[in-house]
Amino acid sequence: MPELPEVETVRRGLLPVMEGRVIARATVRRDGLRWPFPARLAERLSGQRVLRLRRR
Repeated sequence: MPELPEVETVRRGLLPVMEGRVIARATVRRDGLRWPFPARLAERLSGQRVLRLRRR
């Protein structure tokens, strides 16, 4: 299924504020939205740098 144009719009909007930044902390609010998140995901994301934003 083709992605909606809004996906690219959101990606472009986030790009200048997120790319190259370090994630200070993350919170998993609902851990089973579509599939289970990996164990300790929020903990593992903290301190990581956002290298690039892309669509799947």
